[in-house]
Amino acid sequence: MTSFSAEWLAAREPHDAAARAVELVGLLRARELMTQTGTGTPDAVARAIVDLGAGSGANLRWLLPRLGGVQAWQLIDHDPALLAAAETAIHDWALRTGADAHAASSARGAAVGESLDDIVVTGAEFVCRVHRTRIDLAADLDRIELPQRALVTSSALLDLVSAEWLRALVSRCHRASADVYFSLTYDGRTVCTPADDTDAEVLELFNRHQGGDKGFGPALGPTAGLRAVDSFVARGYRVASRTSDWRIGPDAAPFQRELLAGWLGAALEIAPERRATLEAWHRRRLAHVDAGVSTLVVGHVDLLGMCARS
Repeated sequence: MTSFSAEWLAAREPHDAAARAVELVGLLRARELMTQTGTGTPDAVARAIVDLGAGSGANLRWLLPRLGGVQAWQLIDHDPALLAAAETAIHDWALRTGADAHAASSARGAAVGESLDDIVVTGAEFVCRVHRTRIDLAADLDRIELPQRALVTSSALLDLVSAEWLRALVSRCHRASADVYFSLTYDGRTVCTPADDTDAEVLELFNRHQGGDKGFGPALGPTAGLRAVDSFVARGYRVASRTSDWRIGPDAAPFQRELLAGWLGAALEIAPERRATLEAWHRRRLAHVDAGVSTLVVGHVDLLGMCARS
């Protein structure tokens, strides 16, 4: 499956945080997802949260303090380097935010996948035990431990997966009566300012590239958000969806350059015969970035699905 570097994930994390649809977290809290409120001990009954394609734990760092209470997270990823990086990233985040984080022996062992030590994180309004497990999501979705009535979550994952994989995920979540919260799914919308005559061509080529195989089979790409909504609704879920667009201003010039390089590379893979036109577009866009006048808006959607329960 597609891999992302720790550096790329760190670069996008503040933009993800600014874009997320906070309203959906309010709906989660209103549903009383947490089995306890306030703080407790890591051994108390905790809300189980399974983070698919967790990387270095950015989803946890954003969601944990906003949900509060007692939580038990499983961070699932195929990349051992990212799972190892999660420990440092969580410790650094805890230090910055006044929380405490320390390593603890795994309470689960290594029976499923390859496990690392747990991390216990305690803040003013939350306590959490974090378990990290290496599993290839594309090949081994069925091996993931999914407790009944867990919350299944991911960030920037659904647009990479195939329709078949999404169906399997929906089925597993439904069988476990699990709620779902999927954030930052790319939806195909991008607006560059100042506008350029070649922007539309680059976007069309990039979106075609997003439908290629990212390790799960043909990817859903920009259709993923709508497909996920339809799939969960068909299983009886109550679904709320909100936009969560990146709005990347002139003050984020390095990140803009990374995005533009990625878009160019993807477009060239689809239409190598258009190299001269596409590289000229790239030079013009970089000139706007260097002049401090470039803004990029990249469309994403967040989705909350609440399972019907007796």
